[in-house]
Amino acid sequence: MTIQGTVEYVIHRNAQNGYSVIEISDEKGPITIVGILPELQEGEPIEVEGSFVTHPVYGEQFSVERFTLSLPEDAAAIERYLASGAIKGIGPALAARIVRQFESDTLRIMEESPETLAKVKGISLKGARLISAQVIEKREMRQALMFMEKYGIPLSLAVRIYERYGATLYSVIETNPYRLMDDITHVGFRIADDIARSVGLAADSDYRIRSGLQYAMMQALESGHIFLPRAALISYTASLLEQPEELIEKHVMDLAIDKRFILRDLNGVPIVYLSTYYYMEASAAAMLCQLNQSFPLQDDFLSAEIGKLEKESGLELEDKQREAVLTAIRCGLTVITGGPGTGKTTIISAILRYFEKKEMKVELAAPTGRAARRITEATGHPAQTVHRLLEFMGMPDENREDEVLRFTRNESNPISADVVIIDEVSMVDLPLMYALLKALIPCTRLILVGDASQLPSVGPGNVLKDIIRSGVAPTIALSKIFRQAENSDIIVNAHRINKGEVITPNPASRDFLFIQRGDAAVILQAVIRLVKEKLPPYVKAEPWEIQVITPMRKGILGVENLNRVLQQYLNPPAEGRKERQFARCLLRVGDKVMQIKNNYQREWESREQGGLLLRQGTGIFNGDIGFVKDIRFFTEELVIVFDDGREAVYPFSDADELDLAYAVTVHKSQGSEYPAIVLPLLNVPQPLMTRPLIYTAVTRARNCVCVVGSLTTFQQMVDNNTEQQRFSTLHLQLIELAR
Repeated sequence: MTIQGTVEYVIHRNAQNGYSVIEISDEKGPITIVGILPELQEGEPIEVEGSFVTHPVYGEQFSVERFTLSLPEDAAAIERYLASGAIKGIGPALAARIVRQFESDTLRIMEESPETLAKVKGISLKGARLISAQVIEKREMRQALMFMEKYGIPLSLAVRIYERYGATLYSVIETNPYRLMDDITHVGFRIADDIARSVGLAADSDYRIRSGLQYAMMQALESGHIFLPRAALISYTASLLEQPEELIEKHVMDLAIDKRFILRDLNGVPIVYLSTYYYMEASAAAMLCQLNQSFPLQDDFLSAEIGKLEKESGLELEDKQREAVLTAIRCGLTVITGGPGTGKTTIISAILRYFEKKEMKVELAAPTGRAARRITEATGHPAQTVHRLLEFMGMPDENREDEVLRFTRNESNPISADVVIIDEVSMVDLPLMYALLKALIPCTRLILVGDASQLPSVGPGNVLKDIIRSGVAPTIALSKIFRQAENSDIIVNAHRINKGEVITPNPASRDFLFIQRGDAAVILQAVIRLVKEKLPPYVKAEPWEIQVITPMRKGILGVENLNRVLQQYLNPPAEGRKERQFARCLLRVGDKVMQIKNNYQREWESREQGGLLLRQGTGIFNGDIGFVKDIRFFTEELVIVFDDGREAVYPFSDADELDLAYAVTVHKSQGSEYPAIVLPLLNVPQPLMTRPLIYTAVTRARNCVCVVGSLTTFQQMVDNNTEQQRFSTLHLQLIELAR
């Protein structure tokens, strides 16, 4: 239905996304309208299309789907509009004098004849011109928003388009809307392509094909690739755009000429990089080689020093661990890799003690907050995230997520440390490693610690495996399980999984349990009982600390269904407990949630219990876990408290960045450790039936792994050591530079 009315009162407006709650009046009386709307002032006429809805707290409201704007026409409405502060420099008294003189012709006079306006007492000619400019700008913005609204462009995006292009937006939208991808943050190919179709741009337009090629390369980055075979790029883009391959082919060279693409040959196969990532990989290789230097020290002296350190600290190093510590002391670049129970933490502790005893500054970091807290607890040395170590600032203005992040620490302002140790380095992608390397001076020792058998980073690149594969950096591979770990079936079975051995259930095991079931519904009920009743007292943890980990998203045992069911059992609806349905899921106060995409601009703060501000910053990252603290219906906001104490506010429109986290995929669990995990397994899709995936899942548990489902499926995953290929050339670049 359609309603015409006049703005009476702006109750609330979210400046970030345009969500507004406004009271308007029509011939029947006041009506509350809600939706994404431009900034409006009292007295402005508006026509809205939509429907009435009933809000659980605020009652009946009119939800706006489309709107039409115009300026007030009668003298009373104009005076009210001007008195509201719509035009800077005009207050209620001046508004009354202006309208008294020009009546319904006021706005036309303001726009077309500022010298006439200057005749009003209290307005100079300069002031009149400033007022005129504001009226013209508001008219132009209204026209622009109405123009974009007819093409289905959301208001929040339309405002950013207007701010970026001004009066030139018409030519951009009508001739090449794909420019938005380059110029405006978070506008991708799909959005630009929808606008292009709306304005009638040809499907075989040069702009569309070039943008489609760049989008295909962006999709490759999201799959972890640094480059694509040229034939694969062309085939994918042709399918995406539904255009012939020969039409796509000629544009690849054009993008290379424009320096968007880099074309190379790899063993006779033509390959294509996004320029940013080609140079990022090459620079990372060069900086790694620069760090890879020797610090000559006498063997006898070092051995005596390590022996003394062991006595003083109570650490006992076996031969391979001692070799790792000595290598880290002698070399500028060291890689230490091994599975659980092989003594990586003991090595880190020994390295920390040695360098601190020498009064050398050591920084310890990990890719995620959870991983940083874990290594802090294990070593007693404060650790932080890599982002915090680099003093993260955010994305460049009007930039895109495929480009380089901004950090305070860089080549111009390097990290003040003699030694930098990065734990869980298998999670570090190429952009983050590149940023880290830029912030290190050549004489800094860099020690990379991780488990090369785990899944690779979520982001692009294959950093740890490529460095190891190159053979350039000194690498210590740990395989021995230490006595204190031999009693843990989690650790023993993790190593057996890594070797591809047969895993036989042991009914007497206290920490690696198999509950064999062959029906998905039965498995689901077992998962609920384990999380809610059985495991919390067994591992001395709260139910929300028990993590359900599954390989897949869909199906009865996929993340989406598991979260819906677990939410009902662990955080059911209750009187007074706020909840709201979003596109992705229903969220309720108290729900366990996860950030599922990097948001470099999201502001957060951390406070003491008394409310004293401890720190604040920007950036909430993929995989961060928190809880819904509050749902603010009036301001349309979610308040999330993350498990490291950071608190962030999300407009409802950004709720798609959050997902329930009672259950998570194996990929999302990387870098985390839980008191216990429950792993439901049955009918896993073939691409996910891999050893690295089951190995990564099992090694997330600290005290107990409970596999519920098919032992056959479990063993099939153990037997399959294939990995999804990642296209990267960091190892080749390292080999070439080391020659």
